[in-house]
Amino acid sequence: TMEPPFYPSVRGKLLLTVGFLAMIMANSQENPGKQFKMTVRNELTKDVTLFWEEEIDQYRHEVGLVKSHGGEAIFDAFAGHLFSYVHKNERHFVEAFAPADAEEGHFVVLNANEEDILVRCATTAKGREEPERLIDFHVRPNWSPRGAARFLSLIRHKHYDGVAINRVVKNFLTQFGIPSNPETRLELGSLEFQDDPNVGIPFEPGMLSFAGNGKNSRTTEVFVVMPDCIHLSSFGKEPWETPFGFVGSFEESVVTDWYDGYGDMPPDGNGPDPQKIYPENGYEYLEKEFPKMDYINECIVVKDFLDEEL
Repeated sequence: TMEPPFYPSVRGKLLLTVGFLAMIMANSQENPGKQFKMTVRNELTKDVTLFWEEEIDQYRHEVGLVKSHGGEAIFDAFAGHLFSYVHKNERHFVEAFAPADAEEGHFVVLNANEEDILVRCATTAKGREEPERLIDFHVRPNWSPRGAARFLSLIRHKHYDGVAINRVVKNFLTQFGIPSNPETRLELGSLEFQDDPNVGIPFEPGMLSFAGNGKNSRTTEVFVVMPDCIHLSSFGKEPWETPFGFVGSFEESVVTDWYDGYGDMPPDGNGPDPQKIYPENGYEYLEKEFPKMDYINECIVVKDFLDEEL
């Protein structure tokens, strides 16, 4: 198995789960009987039919279809409602939890208890001296459901193809995600999405998270925590910083070969100014001023292409 060295122990995972459930139960008790919207996202390769498991008469009610490969559907729910679906002849169950904010609703990803969703990208390396190296991102929806879902959507819509790895700071972080297409930059730059509940997963080198600058401010920019990070304890203090995955075989990955000669963004370094990347000529600015910057060439969600050559 591709288990990262920092993945919590079985006991650790149990404590995290118990703590998260306790938090959710507290929220449910404060909002008894309130109906809310539950967004269900299907990350499986087959469409699934969702059922409500009625406890009173032990009857299973069909509530709707959720399309495969990132399809989403919205259903009404109450705290404690139990839903189910079948995948590969096995029934899986999902419980609806009352959100802290009823307007935000509850967000759940159907993945049939499979922890990782593998994303594979081809990138340049060493200041584009190496034209193509592969990197695997292991996405874990149970860590950050909304963050994982947005990342996978951006991958599937090819918004990370051709993006600049515009912030590479040794012993700190690497950041990317500003789309190369000017119209896409403008559109997605304003499509902020809600923060995820913090389930207590501590940041470690190799972990992935969306960047942000305030409550519910995440859009497209993602960062990777670098090896020997000297500011590790600073990650996760803000509500928008929740890890949604990690880099596979991190220490041997291309991450350490992405060009870091420009340093951090101004005023802390001589790297690209993000405010100059977002305008229409942003990528011309990068090409002219930062010729050694590395890029992500292409990304795919691997299980979407299992029948094709990878």
